[in-house]
Amino acid sequence: MTAALTAYVERLRRLCAIDSPTGYLAGLDACATLIAEWADEAGCTVDLLPSPVGLHVVARTHGKGAGRILLLGHHDTVFPVGTAAARPVRSEGERLHGPGVADMKGGVLVGLAALERLVDSDVAVELHCVPDEEGRNVAPFTLETMHGADAALCLECGRESGAIVTARKAGCWVTITAHGVPAHAGTSPGEGRSALRALARELLRIENELHGARPGMTAVATQLHAGEVKNTVPAEGWGVIDVRANDELDLDYALGRIRSVGHHDGIVFAFSDDRGFPPMRRAPELAATALRALAAQGQPALEEAAGGVSDGSWTSHIGVPTIDGLGPVGGDDHTEREWIALGSVEPRVAAIVSLCDEFAKTS
Repeated sequence: MTAALTAYVERLRRLCAIDSPTGYLAGLDACATLIAEWADEAGCTVDLLPSPVGLHVVARTHGKGAGRILLLGHHDTVFPVGTAAARPVRSEGERLHGPGVADMKGGVLVGLAALERLVDSDVAVELHCVPDEEGRNVAPFTLETMHGADAALCLECGRESGAIVTARKAGCWVTITAHGVPAHAGTSPGEGRSALRALARELLRIENELHGARPGMTAVATQLHAGEVKNTVPAEGWGVIDVRANDELDLDYALGRIRSVGHHDGIVFAFSDDRGFPPMRRAPELAATALRALAAQGQPALEEAAGGVSDGSWTSHIGVPTIDGLGPVGGDDHTEREWIALGSVEPRVAAIVSLCDEFAKTS
């Protein structure tokens, strides 16, 4: 193992030893502070920006050229407090396993390693690391500062095949709330109006009506909660539909159909009103340049479109050409099996450096 890879692994162990589920400010701010310290040691200009959801890290090189490149990451994870101690980072052959190694602390550290090599380059490179990507349904807090960049390289993990992600679907999570009438389930059930039954019917309707209704469209009920006690007709409940679509027109269609509920006697429905993540549109020139850079490092020159969303969706939405999947090759995100391939780390760092240098020459 090279000295650079040894240092990377040690940093990843330290970062993954901190629990940082979305909303857990103590852990999120500890991660942000550690990333900022490493960037400062590398000679970057570093800002720690406070927000209600935790500290945002912005680390910049000193490039004065015309080009400006964004590296996008997040230091929150989906794992509850206690996971870091229960499942510390471990190695198995050529893989590292642990909470957040792929999604996406490993990717953040790939970006940081690239930043260290580019600190005195002519191109201006910025690492943006946010504390709330996993739980957020709106634009990142720092999006306004990203306008006008020449490219955004998102550091989610590369696919198991080695492919990068060059397009993403739009994604939205619609919360449907139902208000009914309570009644004793044993003595007077007919006097009640069940929020649970109405929600169950509507969630099934939405899945049946929308899933596959347009090319690439998916609709999956992911949550259903109703009732407080076992012997009462539930008067309150809520459910969530996860909707993905290839473009915003199809997403508009889906959102309209979700709200077209049938008649349920005594039930009133309400719906969340945020639109979620926009699609990440393929940027042909950037994708081609990235694939050449990966091929030059002996990596597969492969690309995929993905159903999942990322903050690359937002930079694409504001007109910044964007690609994703430039973190280490990995998989099984959000599970106990989550992993990255150690052999992909150095080639990914080198490819990012090469991409940024290319912008320095052509901008």
